[in-house]
Parts: sequence; C-alpha cells; structure tokens
Amino acid sequence: MPEPRSALFVRIPAAQARQLDSRARALGRTKQDVVADLLATTFTSGVVPQVDPSPLSAPDDVLTLDELAEMLKLDPGAVMVRVEAGELPGRRFGDQWRFSRRAVLAWLDGSDIPERTRPGHHTWP
Repeated sequence: MPEPRSALFVRIPAAQARQLDSRARALGRTKQDVVADLLATTFTSGVVPQVDPSPLSAPDDVLTLDELAEMLKLDPGAVMVRVEAGELPGRRFGDQWRFSRRAVLAWLDGSDIPERTRPGHHTWP
C-alpha cells in the first residue's frame, strides 16, 4: 500500500520550476515523485543532490531588457512602459538598460515595491 501523501505548497523561482517540469518529463515521472525522491535522498544521505549546470539552474544576476522581457514572458515594449514609469527597478547605461534579477523578482512578488524615481535612477536592494 502506498504511503499517504500530504500537500506541499511552495513558491520557487520560475527558472527552477521550468527545470523541474523538464526533468520530470525527461524521467517520465510526476513532479510530485521527483520532489519526493529528492527529499528522501537529501534526508537519508545528508547530501544535497547536484543539479546539472545550465542557464536555468544558474541564471545571470544581471539581465538585458530582452532577457528580462523573456523572463517575464512579456514584450520588451511592455516592460519598458513599467521601466520608464519608474515602477520596475533598472539602471540605464548610455542607451541600454540592465536589471538585477533579484530586484525584479522582489518587485514581481510584491515584497519590494521600489519608490518612484526618475527612470534609470532606482537603487537596487
């Protein structure tokens, strides 16, 4: 008889969620089973399982406008509307923009709402 299961609700970075989806499909298993196996391995061996290095598991800390738009699954123009309004944290370098992944994720989940400042002058946490 299978062991009873309990619900687990967690928020993980979107890149890791995509990696979990991909890994589960590749293994032909459910995400539930993959996570349960990882936890069982970690708790019984005390060793944290290693994940293959890839852009999804080791994201850049600094993003371009196009990379940020891809991460947010939005058109770059839609992202620029928020940037130019001073709502989305970013820095201008000449005619190019750069964004802190950590600051953008904090903004996205609402845990760090940046003060309205002139575009390109927001300070990152």
